[in-house]
Amino acid sequence: MKLDKIEKSILDAESHRLKNEQAISTFLLSNGHAFKSLIRAQQERAWLDFQRAALGTEQSRLETSRHRRDELSTKLELRKLELNVARQKWEQGVIALENCKAELDRKKETERAVGLEILEQRRRICEDLEKIYPIDPIVGRTLAFSIRGIELPNTSYDGYDEELLGTALGYTAHLVYLLSFYLGVKLRYPVYPGGSHSYIEDPVSVFQGSRTFPLWVKGSVYYRFEYGVFLLNKSIEQLMNSQSLLVIDLRHTLPNLKCLLLSMESNG
Repeated sequence: MKLDKIEKSILDAESHRLKNEQAISTFLLSNGHAFKSLIRAQQERAWLDFQRAALGTEQSRLETSRHRRDELSTKLELRKLELNVARQKWEQGVIALENCKAELDRKKETERAVGLEILEQRRRICEDLEKIYPIDPIVGRTLAFSIRGIELPNTSYDGYDEELLGTALGYTAHLVYLLSFYLGVKLRYPVYPGGSHSYIEDPVSVFQGSRTFPLWVKGSVYYRFEYGVFLLNKSIEQLMNSQSLLVIDLRHTLPNLKCLLLSMESNG
């Protein structure tokens, strides 16, 4: 009996399963289009979600690009302002440079005029000094000159009147002193004019004793006198060098002074 009941239950279950399968098949066959639409809708919804995600990503990128664009635009505006300021400064610099050039040209012109005036004044002073201390050649003797009518030898002083020699050297020393003053030349060997008892100083050389040397013979040590004349000739050489003049022979005291005076008069 129990087996019959079990078998009957199995057969009923199998019958119900077949009926259910048949019902499901019938339902699917009758509603297949709806299921396809549902599947398609789900697929489209998934595609739409994907597109929305992609659109969000692109929008984020777009916002980043816009922000970068705004930053670059701000920097560009600042750079334009800096360039405008720099251009204004450059224009002001150009104007200032032109003004400086004009001022420099005016100063150069003034300097040139002053230079010409100085040369003219020096020429006049040299003419006056030559009138005060005229240096004239002695007729019939080569490179022999006198100052204020008193001959001054170039080399040997033997046989010459000591008083006249001291006077001639005093005139020469005073003329050298005045020329150094008016030419603006600081002599390496300062001259101290004092008539026939003028002297000259040597602050450069290293030696014992007094640094001043007489420009007169009488009562002086002769070698110190000769060295004093040498220093006087060196001072004349310094004055000539200041005027770009070449000294041929250092011993030619008055000829070199005459050359310097003539050069100054012609340059003026």
